[in-house]
Amino acid sequence: TLLAGADLMKIGFVSRNSVKDPTAHSIIGTQFYKPEDFASQINMRESNMWAIVTDLIDHVYSHPPGKYVLMRDPNKEMLLLYAVPIDTFNDDGDEEGDDDYEDDEDEEEEEE
Repeated sequence: TLLAGADLMKIGFVSRNSVKDPTAHSIIGTQFYKPEDFASQINMRESNMWAIVTDLIDHVYSHPPGKYVLMRDPNKEMLLLYAVPIDTFNDDGDEEGDDDYEDDEDEEEEEE
């Protein structure tokens, strides 16, 4: 978000419903941060941001096209990338603007 110029970013915290079921999760909470404050908390310097972004993009592009979730391991300094079914998160209902985007796509198809 420092790179994107956003004023706020929202981070979600999730947990498995059961340790035996890796597919069912609950949202524990969400929190808004100012990008500058969050970067300061994690000791991120603007000088190394582009290197981090480039490395992350290279890692994502090494996987086949699809939908992924990027998660930080809570016990290690490690980011994990998980493939999820393409329809995951589509029925959240708290993503405003998604319906508008889909409507715009339909209108563009109709115009052609």
